[in-house]
Amino acid sequence: MPPPRKLDAFSSLGAFFGAEIRRLRERNDWTLDELAHKLGWALSTVASVETARRNPPDGFPERADTLFALPDMLTRLAEFVRSAPRWFEHYIELESQANKISIWANSLIPGLFQTEAYARAIIRAAQPLADEAAVEAGVADRLRRQSILHRPDPPSIWVVLHETAVKQPVGDIETMRKQLKQLVEFARLPFVHIQVLPMATGELAGVAGPFSMFEFSDQPQVAFAEGRRIGRLISEPEELREVVLAYDQLRAAALPPEASIGMIVGAMGQIWIDRT
Repeated sequence: MPPPRKLDAFSSLGAFFGAEIRRLRERNDWTLDELAHKLGWALSTVASVETARRNPPDGFPERADTLFALPDMLTRLAEFVRSAPRWFEHYIELESQANKISIWANSLIPGLFQTEAYARAIIRAAQPLADEAAVEAGVADRLRRQSILHRPDPPSIWVVLHETAVKQPVGDIETMRKQLKQLVEFARLPFVHIQVLPMATGELAGVAGPFSMFEFSDQPQVAFAEGRRIGRLISEPEELREVVLAYDQLRAAALPPEASIGMIVGAMGQIWIDRT
């Protein structure tokens, strides 16, 4: 088993929970295998909880409380973890650690590929009451995420975009044109694969909304389902299999990468913005 990755215990409630499990395990001088055996849980589950790559599953904190003689402490903390609204911090952490990222985007260009102007327009639309400083901070955070695309060991990224995401007007004509141009540039990178799902496809496997899947070299796969300003971690095997199947169906129905680039290039000459 690879050595545990570094974890900022105060980056999220999930990270704090995982750090506490690790601290208690190391205080007793137990290995991950030993802790998994004592808890009666799979090694992969214990490792994922320790590294905050999944929320503690039902029953896990209760068994840990019993094992470490901490009546209800971890159980109560787990309740906060599962209800924490700061889900996107966890999303970004997973995004930065994954070696493969698969994204389904049904209405907007994913944040990893957004230009500054496009990101600014999206954030302003989503947060109409935010002041200029908050908007600019959001733009900076979004652009900072793109650093994973420029590192020596970038993740493999596969994106399925609904045609709506390519043709939905955002900002002015120049904003959209530059965004589509940048999208094509990213699609030409050897580790990025972009497919467009045509509107004519009809019923969608991803009709419930956008989601992302993250794969790691040392931990089980997880996914995130996204809603308006909220997200949900998916790590339970049965539900995760449903997400993987949905993504496979979306990829199968989408245009091949080269044909998708052709559609994006074509959309650059068909942009219309009606603000009257």
